[in-house]
Amino acid sequence: MTFEELNEMWVKDCKIDETNLVRESSRTPELHSKYYNYFYREALRVRKLKADLVELEKAKTEYFNGSMDEIELKQRGWKPNPLKILRQDIQKYIESDREIINLSLRIAMHEENAKYLESIIRQINGRNFHIKNMLDTLKFQAGGY
Repeated sequence: MTFEELNEMWVKDCKIDETNLVRESSRTPELHSKYYNYFYREALRVRKLKADLVELEKAKTEYFNGSMDEIELKQRGWKPNPLKILRQDIQKYIESDREIINLSLRIAMHEENAKYLESIIRQINGRNFHIKNMLDTLKFQAGGY
């Protein structure tokens, strides 16, 4: 799920209908469940992608230092590395590798989505407090204090 999709969904869900505060209060657990499920999936996706990155970095290290066998090269669809790279320079090649960069960017995107979802969950946790304040304001305005 993209940030834009999450944001669009939250913009609709965050609104509190002042004409039916009881219903809005009962929606709180539903919203919490909905967004926590998204957060859980996003957090797992981040962990999986980070594990994939570790595995890819190991493979790229073997590729750049010339120790990767031909079978794995074929499985990955890579051509043999024609360069002789010094050990101290391998990390530079790994960091500038297009696959590594793309995977790192995917991880960053999903981490930001997870942070956003975490923020939404914090707001949902305070939702009943806001609803109570709205009810207290309505009571005060009606002369109930």
